[in-house]
Amino acid sequence: MRVAYLAVVLLSLASAPVQAQDAPLSALLVDLLIRSVVMPSTAENVPGNPHEAHFLPGFAQTAAPFELNKALVTQLSTFPIGSSSGGFTYTFDSRSRAFSRSSESFGPSFAERALTNGRHRFSAGVNVQRTVYEDFEGVDLRTEDFSGILFYLQHNDCCPGQNPTTGAPGGGGGPVNPAFEGDLIQVALSLRAESTTTAIFMTYGVTDRLDVGVTLPIVRVKLEAATRSTIERLSTGANPLIHSWDGRGATAKTESVSGSATGLGDILVRSKYNFWRTPTGGISAGVDLRLPTGDKEDLLGTGATQVKFQFIASGGSARVQPHVNVGYTFSSGEASAELNDLRPPTDLPGSVAYYQNVYPPGFRPYEANLEVPDEVSWTLGAEWAAHPRLTIAGDIVGRSLRDVQRFTEAAQAFQYRTANDGPLLSTDRTAFNTDTVGTLNLALGVVSAKFNVPNTQLLITGSVLFPLTDAGLRPGITPVIGIDYGFGR
Repeated sequence: MRVAYLAVVLLSLASAPVQAQDAPLSALLVDLLIRSVVMPSTAENVPGNPHEAHFLPGFAQTAAPFELNKALVTQLSTFPIGSSSGGFTYTFDSRSRAFSRSSESFGPSFAERALTNGRHRFSAGVNVQRTVYEDFEGVDLRTEDFSGILFYLQHNDCCPGQNPTTGAPGGGGGPVNPAFEGDLIQVALSLRAESTTTAIFMTYGVTDRLDVGVTLPIVRVKLEAATRSTIERLSTGANPLIHSWDGRGATAKTESVSGSATGLGDILVRSKYNFWRTPTGGISAGVDLRLPTGDKEDLLGTGATQVKFQFIASGGSARVQPHVNVGYTFSSGEASAELNDLRPPTDLPGSVAYYQNVYPPGFRPYEANLEVPDEVSWTLGAEWAAHPRLTIAGDIVGRSLRDVQRFTEAAQAFQYRTANDGPLLSTDRTAFNTDTVGTLNLALGVVSAKFNVPNTQLLITGSVLFPLTDAGLRPGITPVIGIDYGFGR
């Protein structure tokens, strides 16, 4: 009852997300990128000016910024939060009408075992984990020198059919003509993303073979992002005043944004049925229902209803018990539409008017598929009852997200001219790009320990998660601490 009361109090505090900024977190990265779109001109007496320069992602790497935003959101919201299975498991002897421990082990922390709590046995606990994400697809996210993820924006075709020298109608044929349209903007991204999840879990043994449970996550997400936008003067090197951030020749500028949100995440309702039993384990089937209770606009949830069907097997000796889990998650729902948003920043002169004039209402240069992907999951590991009061476990937790965008660093060709009506030239730049859809394979290693406080059914738990692959959103070493209490003997 005390744990249940604590859960109600914490949930009441977390029922509404708390934000540290006006825009939702799901729109933060794209909004930051768009701040490199508009470059107001102030050089009145410079040839080619005055003109308000616009550099658009829709002309170059249309998909990459939007798909990167979606990938970060999806993987951040579905990071593993551990098992809700109780550490104390029992069987009921119908002859003696008494319960007895069914395992010397207290079980793993990030895997399921076939054993169940036991009829009318209740367990509850709390885990807290903090995850800081360091890489994306093998590229460092947190580079202080902005050498990690690079995008390129191209100048819009501002003057079709206009003579590049006189400005009069007619002439100006071919791409990047007038020549100043050949300049590029290199946008380098630095990102710090972290999440802290407090998971309250409860499990009840309906029968000797059937467990039901619920996990209530309270999530805090924090993003700190910065971009360095640098003008690549392929065409205007002789006259840097045509394009500059301050009208006086400034080549680079840095923009930064940050935000955080705290609230209830996606609630997990879990069930497990042990249909074949051995003295140390057996085979069970599990069904998990993940409800879209977290605010997807602020990355507290996925926005999808997910159903996971899982096969669970465990066994071994009294002290060493290997286990394996294999599951498939069906997803139905979409991530936040803010991921596709391209609202012009209202504090940048000219940006709102430009978008209203060029783009019809509702137009977006790219539409990312917002459907949350299905997932294949597996866990392989073992637990060791090192002492009657201490269990140590090791696991490999694998996930395969189906039909998601994959990213590479690839060379991209850009055309330019050094003079109006001059010869058309080309140059390559290595940029972060996406051009394939495939399966994203992720894997984490887990080492955990559970210690039983003497003369109680209280377990103190500790785990360390560490990445085994470079794919996707790669976390650093993630510590997890918690408690688990079994009610009754």
